[in-house]
Amino acid sequence: MNKKNRLPSVFKQYLFLTLGVFIMASAFYFFVIPSGIVIGGTTGLAMVVTRYFSAIPISVIAFVFNMFLLLMALLFLGKKEFVRSIFGSVLFPAFLALFELIIPNPVFEQTDLLLISLYAGGLVGIGFAIVIHFGGTTGGSDIAIQIVNRKTRLSLGTSIYVVEGGIILLGALTDLRGISEGLINALYAIVIVFISGKVTDSFLLGVESKKALNIITTKPQELKKAIFSQFSRGMTEIAIKGAYTDQSKTLLVMVIHNSEYHFVKRIIQQNDPLAFVYVTPASEIQGEWSSKEEVYLFDQGGQSQTRK
Repeated sequence: MNKKNRLPSVFKQYLFLTLGVFIMASAFYFFVIPSGIVIGGTTGLAMVVTRYFSAIPISVIAFVFNMFLLLMALLFLGKKEFVRSIFGSVLFPAFLALFELIIPNPVFEQTDLLLISLYAGGLVGIGFAIVIHFGGTTGGSDIAIQIVNRKTRLSLGTSIYVVEGGIILLGALTDLRGISEGLINALYAIVIVFISGKVTDSFLLGVESKKALNIITTKPQELKKAIFSQFSRGMTEIAIKGAYTDQSKTLLVMVIHNSEYHFVKRIIQQNDPLAFVYVTPASEIQGEWSSKEEVYLFDQGGQSQTRK
């Protein structure tokens, strides 16, 4: 891609990354923060801090936490992850600061925590899906999760539970109204996290839990080697020919979990950027297929590390 064609693509990417972060910041500022529900992340930590230092805006505290974690990303995850995390880490608290300036102290006349959880979870899921789809990251606790994963023997999924669960628990224990109210809010926090995860998956790959990934490539050996080194999944290889170009190619077919798609997509982009890929729902599967979950973490060189 030449420079002239690349500029609109980069502009579109950052435009949608900005939109995704804006939606997430809106969900936090207008739903999560006024409700007092701590759902994790650096904003959740900022909410806990403001319970004792109410004079400091949440946006400022969230920004400080994000900058600290950016430094940790540079030290423990490498320059590439540090650069990827800058945009979201700065933009999210910037939007919070803008909201604080325009609409200070938004409150609800009637606090329906279930309704708040539904809307907050939906908006966070949509915003996060947009950010992930366009190759971005929200920074914040995502960095902490990757550090825990890389420096311990915990899987990425367990690392998420440890970091985000720890913040939710901290929010419950520090609730100034009492531990019982804090635990109730923690339960609603779990609802928000669950809904946001489901909405993210639905927007990225639809509601099906599994997908059939079809890869048309001229580099089947490179792709198979890269994919098999990271995934315990079967694959079918079919020799095909392009009808228009009359060029011999290979069709690789494999069934994966929704959550695995973005890791496979990155492997394909690294090994054959010209591969044609399309995804179809796998609504029914018969025969031998391993559903054993594995977790993947990309290192600073772009290669993934597998933890079973």
